[in-house]
Amino acid sequence: MGSSTGGMYPADILNRRHDAFVLWVPHSSSNQPNAPHLVIGTSGENANDFNQVARVPLSLSDKPDLWSLDPKTINPRLTDPGVYHYWFEITDTSPERRGTMLVTDPLAFTVDYNVTQQNTNFYERQPASIIKYRDGKLWPCDVPDGSDSPKASLPSQSSLPSNNHLVIYELPTSWAKVGKRDGQVDLDVGTFADVLALFDTKSPGAHFKDLSAVSDGAILQELGINALELLPAADTKITDEWGYATANYFSTDQNLGSASDLVLLVNTIHEQGTRLFTDVVMAFGHDPYAYIAWLDFHLRPDQERGNDDSWQSHTNKTQLRDGYGGSSWRYIQTVESSYDPETGATSDVHPSWAIHRLHLARWMSDFGVDGLRLDSVNNIGSWDFVRSYKERAWQLYKARSGGSSADPSKFLVIGEELSMPVSMVQQGVLNALWNEPWQGRLRSVIMGESANGDNFEWTVRKLADCTLDNLDGRFTDGAQAVNYITSHDIEGDRKERLYNYLKNCGVWDVEKRAKLAFALLLTSVGVPMIFAGEEFCDQMDRSVDMSKKQTDPVNYSRKNDGGWRQELFGYVANMVKFRTACPALGEDDSTFFHVDQSRGGKIMAWKRGTSDGGVVVVANFSEESTPGTEYVVPDWPDREKGEWREVSQGWREVPAEWVGREPLLQWEAKIYTRWRN
Repeated sequence: MGSSTGGMYPADILNRRHDAFVLWVPHSSSNQPNAPHLVIGTSGENANDFNQVARVPLSLSDKPDLWSLDPKTINPRLTDPGVYHYWFEITDTSPERRGTMLVTDPLAFTVDYNVTQQNTNFYERQPASIIKYRDGKLWPCDVPDGSDSPKASLPSQSSLPSNNHLVIYELPTSWAKVGKRDGQVDLDVGTFADVLALFDTKSPGAHFKDLSAVSDGAILQELGINALELLPAADTKITDEWGYATANYFSTDQNLGSASDLVLLVNTIHEQGTRLFTDVVMAFGHDPYAYIAWLDFHLRPDQERGNDDSWQSHTNKTQLRDGYGGSSWRYIQTVESSYDPETGATSDVHPSWAIHRLHLARWMSDFGVDGLRLDSVNNIGSWDFVRSYKERAWQLYKARSGGSSADPSKFLVIGEELSMPVSMVQQGVLNALWNEPWQGRLRSVIMGESANGDNFEWTVRKLADCTLDNLDGRFTDGAQAVNYITSHDIEGDRKERLYNYLKNCGVWDVEKRAKLAFALLLTSVGVPMIFAGEEFCDQMDRSVDMSKKQTDPVNYSRKNDGGWRQELFGYVANMVKFRTACPALGEDDSTFFHVDQSRGGKIMAWKRGTSDGGVVVVANFSEESTPGTEYVVPDWPDREKGEWREVSQGWREVPAEWVGREPLLQWEAKIYTRWRN
């Protein structure tokens, strides 16, 4: 693709940066009429020490709007091999216009906040870009040692779970320790090494290696999840939060660890048959293009109300896009006859589309990403862009997985859009959506309440089978809907962590309701997602304002409490392993065959799937246990075939005479199957 590297990446500009320092500036004559300069040097022994070696102008290359500099022409000559820090000196094009400034390379694979151009505004900090010069070429490398950045190995497709057997674990990077002073909960930042320790008993972790739950076990391996969704792992200028302020899209967040650390994590989970999903924020950013070419890449919606790009999708121009302190990406923008950084051709280009598709190529090529979660697609605004991003992701997946032989069930692009436009899935804009109404129904039924204008029976029916829910159209496949009890978004009523929700509702036996919630999550049609910590009912210690994002980190020390939380974890782990393996739970069938009107319709039974006899769920959504020693469920499917087992109580064998006759405790679900693993 126009590069002498032999095409390490499926993007021309990423290959060109092996041979030269490159900077793509659409409308260069107006955005950067004076040549950008490379400012390059080495770091010193102390933080923010920088020893400048050279300041050299870039030249326009053979492609329009592409600036370039051969590292071999820099005077004085660069040490070969050597590790260098650098910035581009540009004319600031942002609305504030501060003259010239140093900015991070927008394509930097590694950045170093220990060597930073510190501006007065925290969000304007420009960390140094890092590169290794060796054999006359430029190589991505880690900091601080300058070791080469590796690529994740790709497992066989057969070793990874299909979409309809996923259990996703949504993991933030901020975790907690209990401080020594007054028992306060202190906030710390987890690292890729700490995440690795959740999967590998031989890995001690980093910041949390003194927590027994981390150092003495492998929580997520024990839990049995088979998909890890990392909240944004790309670089952000903010620490102690969850990564939703992306600054440098091509670099891992150095607070979390290096590219090598992430590759080690990916290789480990792939060996365990676990897929990696990454969370991507493309509605707004804190990126260098906000200064290099503002009008081509960014906008302020409140100042361009006549621009369709200023409005959130699906709101009929009633809600402006929100930059949350960053700059909204401009998507309705075309540059004519410019360099296309993906193909290398000269053509009409959407600048923001190109940049986001480029970092997608970097993450899928180097880190073996097996799925994507696109944050706040309504705030991105452009369905055309979202579709192009999804389609490019699939092209990259198929290219690395054998082309026409690539398994379509081993990759998924999920969007978060809480207004639930299922038409985005029907029209192929996305593969799946977060199923926000599912959370509301779940939280209602475990309190014995109906939701969303349905009676109680239909609240449960739509909970058990999302394809029954007629939203903006219907889901037609369980892999199109991601169901969850809790997520990192807690704004609004009934969105807090499950423990806090139940306590706020006056529930005294949290364990019982939590088990019911997980029984429903892990047997319903849809892709179940567990928010980190919910598997042992973690609680909120710091968040008090429910109108804001959750600030509480995960407190893994609660997992091994020796009491009901540890018991709950074991229950959830058992159900997770059932969900990931049982064929019937990967099917979309659901048949309700019992609603006990004599008990107000609060005891129900239904069958999931058909493989190996299916799975039968019997649930009591009331304060009263069934009287006596038996409770008869009529019309039990395949009762006469026997060999039934009850899953949630340790795969207990059910005698033939007791099939469909077992009693139920209050707020209890029992899960039956004839399937044998």
